[in-house]
Amino acid sequence: MVAHRALIVVIVALSVGCAGPDAAIRRRLRSPPPLTRDDIAQLLAATNRAMGGRVPLLRLGAVSRQMDEKERNAVFNVLADARALEDAGLMTIDGTPMRGLRAPATSPQSEIEATATVWIDAATLLPRRYDYTYAMPGFGDFSYELTFDAPR
Repeated sequence: MVAHRALIVVIVALSVGCAGPDAAIRRRLRSPPPLTRDDIAQLLAATNRAMGGRVPLLRLGAVSRQMDEKERNAVFNVLADARALEDAGLMTIDGTPMRGLRAPATSPQSEIEATATVWIDAATLLPRRYDYTYAMPGFGDFSYELTFDAPR
């Protein structure tokens, strides 16, 4: 009986340990209440860990290519400063739960405001989509579908 209890304790400890340091933020991303500033900071740290050693790619249908400097800057400038970010809520893309982080964006037309949103995969913690949206419709909103190569 004591050996049985010890085995249960070991199994529980291993399953908790296997969840990893980002298990709590993964669960939080699927929860409807808006992310707090602390949640956003934790998410950025977890996303940086998930991206470590990977090359971001732009996906165009079945084809993926490396992002050029302008595209990389657009996407990763959003994730550079937690203070400028706000929660954009939940969205499902291709059956995958995502959480959006939105920041003000620099618009080529200074009189028209714009925002940039990066959608983070709740399971992998990797950015999967980038949306650039003008405050007024019809001014050239665009999106990038993102993927990453295998860790190096």
